[in-house]
Amino acid sequence: MFTLNVNVARTESRSPLWVDRALIEKLPELIPLSQYSSVVVVADSGASQARDRVCKALSIPSSRVRSLKGGESQKDVRELVSLWEFFLEQQLDRKSLVVTVGGGATSDLVGFAAGTYMRGIAFLHVPSTLLAQVDASVGGKAGINFHGIKNLIGSIAQPIGIVIDIDALATLPERELRSGFAEIVKHGLIVDRPYFDKVTSRDCAHWTPDEMVEIVHRSCEIKKAVVESDEREEGPRKALNFGHSIGHAIESFSLARGPALTHGEAISIGMYGESYISHRAGKISAADLSTIDAGLRAAGLPARLPFAIPTADLRALISKDKKNVGGQVKWTLLERIGSAVFDIVVPEELIVEALSAIQPGATHR
Repeated sequence: MFTLNVNVARTESRSPLWVDRALIEKLPELIPLSQYSSVVVVADSGASQARDRVCKALSIPSSRVRSLKGGESQKDVRELVSLWEFFLEQQLDRKSLVVTVGGGATSDLVGFAAGTYMRGIAFLHVPSTLLAQVDASVGGKAGINFHGIKNLIGSIAQPIGIVIDIDALATLPERELRSGFAEIVKHGLIVDRPYFDKVTSRDCAHWTPDEMVEIVHRSCEIKKAVVESDEREEGPRKALNFGHSIGHAIESFSLARGPALTHGEAISIGMYGESYISHRAGKISAADLSTIDAGLRAAGLPARLPFAIPTADLRALISKDKKNVGGQVKWTLLERIGSAVFDIVVPEELIVEALSAIQPGATHR
């Protein structure tokens, strides 16, 4: 079993993270349940098996379980209010614990609900999708979408722990597995070239569960180091935004107008688009851009849009991104494979060019 501690200086908090197989059954050994006055479980519909394992391990009755539909569409004000109402009905107090089971959208929503209820009560993440395991559950970011803008309303609140059971991925649809793998590839691109080479050496659906334990652990190590250095995203944590300025615009468009793309599909395409900008801005070579393009495809991830999206629509969504400062987009780009730079201002013509480069059938230059 791999164990990490995500130590946040601002709150002097310690958020242990465990990665292994068959971990859910060990929850009573990992979490000091006796210090909590009550425990509830909030799980999404796609995590029924993991939810049942959690409830059995913790002896949680069905009356203490709230089910969510899952997915990005649940991250809205109405669902947030309904969770607060559930907490109130369950008579949760400041010593209660909320256990989240499911994907990244669930950890985002429930983490925000718990982090704001009574000015914040304890919550534990048991992520059941790869995306949640390597990204959404780690780092304390939580929130909801608002007016069609992804994660516009949110906070940073650290969980009391993150229990990553690789066996929970056994029932994950392959498309969702690939979605999570995009964030794994991103970690290699921004921090660790040998890791990028490794995780793009074969189709991501072909890694064994034991191999995935090591891969997920390495990705969590990378994110842990970044988060510990900059919890509030004032500096180095911005490197994690690579691929997300374009990617979030693609995701927001597809969710609003369809057909919907997964988060990872949108981010994968966004990573190619922002690698393209990195090349055209003179930061990475044409050979690096080709390597990234080929690596994404080798891992079974998209580098181009599966359907055309008007460049003007994508550009408008990018301008609304919550990461913008003073109305100006600050980009995270690559200076080489394995190293990122942030707060880069990109000429408008390069942005438009990149948005054309990700359209169906486009080739890199």
